[in-house]
Amino acid sequence: MKWSMRIVITLGISVVVAISLSMLPKLDLSSGLGSAYTWSNNRGGQLTENNLADLLVQIPLQLRIRKVELSTSRLSLDLSLPKNAETIAVYRDLYTIAQTMLVKTKNVDQVWVRIIDYSGSADTTSTQLVLAMVAQREFSEDMEKKPSELSLIQLEQELQNRFRITYTSKWQQKYPL
Repeated sequence: MKWSMRIVITLGISVVVAISLSMLPKLDLSSGLGSAYTWSNNRGGQLTENNLADLLVQIPLQLRIRKVELSTSRLSLDLSLPKNAETIAVYRDLYTIAQTMLVKTKNVDQVWVRIIDYSGSADTTSTQLVLAMVAQREFSEDMEKKPSELSLIQLEQELQNRFRITYTSKWQQKYPL
């Protein structure tokens, strides 16, 4: 074969390979797979350490997240209770977290949430647990209503009927019946 023909064939193969490689990212996005490193809002998926922050920032919470731990099937969250927090804000956040993590993810089967009072303490050793909730996927079916559509009593009943909630004396002092 002549040298000019070899060069033309090599050039043609190189152009085809370059075009094919440039099309791969577009094919991946159009197939709906997305990236394992970002959270897509329109579908449920695997929650990982890589996309956990992307999902958490999409959740509208009143309470501040202090600590997050993710294991294979359990998510643990510590939320900070501000001095002026209302009961309905706490219940809305609990409902929203449970709804988001158990309905929009495939691999989280349990959500553990602790509401902790950090006020009046500069160090973390004198913090007080106010409320704890354990939410399991099997009890999260039909959680379609938005928390903003539910009243305080409805939110409280939904959470107590579906999940395990433990109130401490600190909660009862702060929010008496």
